[in-house]
Amino acid sequence: MNRLVLTKYTLTSLVFLLLWGCQSDTRWKFDRLIHLTGVAPVGIAIDQNALWISDVQNNRVIKLGRDGKIIQSHDGFQRPMHLAVYRAKVYVPEYLTDTISVIDGDTTSNLRLSEQLDAPGSVAIAENTIAVADFYNHRIILQHNGQTTTIGYEGHGPGELYYPTDVDLAQGMVYVADAYNNRVQVFDTDGNILRIVGERDSIQVATGLVVNQEKIYVTDFEGNRVLVYLQDSLLDQIITDSLSSPTDIAIAEGFMYVANYESKTIAVFKEQ
Repeated sequence: MNRLVLTKYTLTSLVFLLLWGCQSDTRWKFDRLIHLTGVAPVGIAIDQNALWISDVQNNRVIKLGRDGKIIQSHDGFQRPMHLAVYRAKVYVPEYLTDTISVIDGDTTSNLRLSEQLDAPGSVAIAENTIAVADFYNHRIILQHNGQTTTIGYEGHGPGELYYPTDVDLAQGMVYVADAYNNRVQVFDTDGNILRIVGERDSIQVATGLVVNQEKIYVTDFEGNRVLVYLQDSLLDQIITDSLSSPTDIAIAEGFMYVANYESKTIAVFKEQ
């Protein structure tokens, strides 16, 4: 009897140690809320010391200081979605015009793509690669080294997408917030499925996504959560403090900024 109890205890301890050993030392702790007056945030991106926010309520993109004060406002967009900032340019998917606009200083132009979009939800830029989440076409448009590839098609199996809302590029891979399949999918630049993240974690709507070398961050819009995964897909942390229909995430210099659509706030978390 004692031997059996010892065996169970030992196995339980080993499982705990294995799981604990796979977790990272970094934890995020709630720091503060930035209240936005008359702004309905969907996309958020960081450029040096400023935050860029897509405001769908007023069809504009605004630039905020990290104190929440508006520095610039760019009007005239038609339902701007998840943003990307690359080399001081702001890339703005316009859901209602099926275009990607580019803010460069005081001028705005259109990004030329070889494929026709249907309600783009997001854009990501990395060196010689552009990725666009093509929402109603259930696919990702990938322009890599001048060549265009489409990733995914409507469905619920591995490699299939169901209303992708966000996309990110990291470590030569394409990460997709597969919103209504309630998961994240990871592809190579040839469109091959590499792995699925979060499929067993009861994500209700995987809306926003940001990836760095160590982790994958996902907003669960209807679950009012941010889920943090290690690159091996192991769930590392679930964040719920002060989240209200979170739509997107931006991370820089030890701080994480989460756009809250319902409460019209930015929840700020500090790296511990």
